[in-house]
Amino acid sequence: MIVVSGYHGFGNLGDEAILAVLCEDLASLGIPRADILVLSGDPGSTSKAYGVQSLERYALGKIWNAIGSAQLLVSGGGSLFQDVTSKRSIPYYLAIIEMAFRRGVPVALYGHGIGPISMRAYRKLVARAFLKSAGFTLRDAFSAQLLRSLKVPVPESAVAVDPVFQLETSDVPPEIRDVPTIGLNLRPYPGWKGQISTWAKVLQELLGAGWALRFIPIGPGDEELGVALQGKVPGLELGPRLELASFRQDLSELDMFISMRLHGVILGALSGTIPIALNYDPKIHAVCAQIGCRCVELVELKLVPRIAGDVVRNYAMNHKEQAAQLERLRQSAYRNREMLRQVLEG
Repeated sequence: MIVVSGYHGFGNLGDEAILAVLCEDLASLGIPRADILVLSGDPGSTSKAYGVQSLERYALGKIWNAIGSAQLLVSGGGSLFQDVTSKRSIPYYLAIIEMAFRRGVPVALYGHGIGPISMRAYRKLVARAFLKSAGFTLRDAFSAQLLRSLKVPVPESAVAVDPVFQLETSDVPPEIRDVPTIGLNLRPYPGWKGQISTWAKVLQELLGAGWALRFIPIGPGDEELGVALQGKVPGLELGPRLELASFRQDLSELDMFISMRLHGVILGALSGTIPIALNYDPKIHAVCAQIGCRCVELVELKLVPRIAGDVVRNYAMNHKEQAAQLERLRQSAYRNREMLRQVLEG
């Protein structure tokens, strides 16, 4: 049995996409889904969605017993080792890893993004987890740099990209529609209430330039921001929450996707639209560098209409370059699977 620990069962599309790819990776390595046990915030939904076993993620006694009979613990991927959005994230995931160490079960750290980590004690404990692991991969160079600063040797073969880049890309013609549509995703962030008026002005300017606008929730709390914006900008359409089964269809209807969530940027690119990222965290800047897409700082929101215009003027070229880059990223994403293969083969 393979035990999987990550931020699963909470309705966050990015983490669910990672789990979907991880299950495919394990299946390709000969692990039946019935032999995968996922720790989840909603075990019933997780089992139904992926055909796996699932346990409540805080049922620590049951988890201890399950890990004791496991072949491997896979931790990841995503931003599990950071203390910005939550001070409880690092202790929880390290506690699950420590269970495996104490039970003599190997640990594979899969597609992790590291940091920011502000607490020195957390930095030391995260470094220890990587040093003791049977194998690991990272999703960007920023994470590799942080680990190396903590005296963890990071071979180049361990610097991969987000596992979600393994998903198939959509073949969408590189043409702007007669009535072009911009999708927008925002996640809750500390300065949101102070910027809602700025956002309203930006969206009104885009509407005035002939764009149709659609707000697309991806994770917890997004929809409330969309409702608040629509109250200021009635021309903003509120779309349904993005789902893993239909994201290509939904995002391929867009000509451009402005996203604050990392996996919104990735899934937008995979769907054939051109993403523009809103930078609130080093991981956003890192994924923009990988894809080659534009990135806007939250303190520079007034630049969004101008950047959208730049993308339109070079749309076919941007589309062609993005498609080529996605193929390279897909090959890099397979490093995550290769690491699992090496660990399983011992």
